[in-house]
Amino acid sequence: VCRECFTRQSSKTNNCVSCGIQFGTYHCSKCNLWMSADEEPYHCLKCGFCRVGGRENFTHCEDCGMCIDALLFEDHNCKSGKYMSNCPVCQEDLFSSRMASHEMPCGHAIHWHCFRELTSHDTRCPVCKKTAETHDQMEQTWNAMAMGIALQPVPADMARVVDILCNDCEGKTVNQRWHFLGVQCQRCTSFNTTVERTVLVGQEAADFLGPASDISAHAQWATGGADQNVLTALMGGGAAGLPSTSGEDMDTQALNQSVAAEVMGIMNRSNQPFPHLDEGDEMDQS
Repeated sequence: VCRECFTRQSSKTNNCVSCGIQFGTYHCSKCNLWMSADEEPYHCLKCGFCRVGGRENFTHCEDCGMCIDALLFEDHNCKSGKYMSNCPVCQEDLFSSRMASHEMPCGHAIHWHCFRELTSHDTRCPVCKKTAETHDQMEQTWNAMAMGIALQPVPADMARVVDILCNDCEGKTVNQRWHFLGVQCQRCTSFNTTVERTVLVGQEAADFLGPASDISAHAQWATGGADQNVLTALMGGGAAGLPSTSGEDMDTQALNQSVAAEVMGIMNRSNQPFPHLDEGDEMDQS
């Protein structure tokens, strides 16, 4: 029904048969859709409905059953039925959604805007609990956590010997030193681990584990190239704003307090939100 002259007519036209007014800038007679052309809508015959983002910017993948960004098409992880599921965060159907989607390293798909919101407070896939970002993206955070563990050894009465399972490489490691910040996988360096069993506790665990590694050497290994100020402070270089320490005069407690802010800074910087993508610009952001 035309809103101008109230003439009832077929849905297969974009102009009123009576007054001639145009109903929409974009019209699809197959989907009976009228809308603005601002989002560059187009009808994909293989998907069976209209999508947005511009026909020239997407290529339909027969195996995925989805329109993929043309720039990512050659390198995308092709998997049948990958998008025939709901977003694990908002539960909206990914295949018919007009929002950009993203494939996590584990292979599960998620809305891009949901992924950005998820990674602001958690770095694990909601489905399989594997790390939702690449190893390179997480390396700085994991290095900061390892450094924090090296600088804050657990007291003997709180010591534990545990067996862990890594959610990322799925490897099991036994007789590991527990820490409240996390237990690092010795195979893939991930902190995305689960304690499967507590073997020993208290002084018995401390005796089994022995003394913690040298703080300076362990912290230097943990930081890698993450933050030169922290590394310099650990090795007694006296970076700006941090106390200079050397040899036997090193005060571990003061060092812990001085470096704590830098450690948190590394972790906060590595967990900054991803750069903004306009919703609808991409149907797949692999």
